[in-house]
Amino acid sequence: MRIRAVAVVVENGHLLVMRRRRGGREYVVLPGGGIESGESPQAACLRELVEETGLQGELGVLLPIPLESGAPALYFVVRTEFAPPVLGGPEADRSNAADVYEPCWIPLDRVDDLALVPEGARVAVQHVGSPRPGGAH
Repeated sequence: MRIRAVAVVVENGHLLVMRRRRGGREYVVLPGGGIESGESPQAACLRELVEETGLQGELGVLLPIPLESGAPALYFVVRTEFAPPVLGGPEADRSNAADVYEPCWIPLDRVDDLALVPEGARVAVQHVGSPRPGGAH
């Protein structure tokens, strides 16, 4: 199982997520994906962000989230502009009525209401914390 590199992006009081509908199940994940051979986790994180949302990012710190056996991931704080995300990359090619990928911004105060998976993603978002005045983190 490949380790994933994941972007935790909070801007203007909103969290950047990928809404997913697959096999009758609806859930939310953070932008990210598998680290390719010869690729650094940092480069994978930024590549996945662009592929899945069309947004360029500025890499921040690696969050201290333990690796989960079922979904090992490295979570990075990433800054980007608060702009409408646009699905691209392999996800755009795979997206269809039965397997939906939808990048979007969710108000940070609604994160607890989301079916955000895996658990490490929820912990990572908690590490980023609540928005500060001016949207800075």
